[in-house]
Amino acid sequence: MKVSWNVCAVVILALFFFSTTSTYAQDHQQRERWQQISNQIHDAQVKINAGVRDSSLTKNEAERLRNELKKIESDMKRAGRDGISRQEMERLEKEFAKLRKDIYREENNRERGQKR
Repeated sequence: MKVSWNVCAVVILALFFFSTTSTYAQDHQQRERWQQISNQIHDAQVKINAGVRDSSLTKNEAERLRNELKKIESDMKRAGRDGISRQEMERLEKEFAKLRKDIYREENNRERGQKR
């Protein structure tokens, strides 16, 4: 009987350890993804400003891109208040991927008057 209690205790401790480790790993991964998006926001701001300076972006294009960026920042702040779910993180990553494409498209739009 004593052996079975010891086995149960070891199993319970092992389950607790693995669930705690798994939760920590998921939290760490979410924090890393959050930090990546934060860094990308900064990079996008720099890229938009540089595009205005080197005339690869018009002021109107830059303003539209900045508004798109502000929306992503606002979504991040709102999501971060109560903890961010995997679905919210994926949505933010998709929004940011769209912004990167929009920046690239606008910067490489050789005909300044042409809108896509």
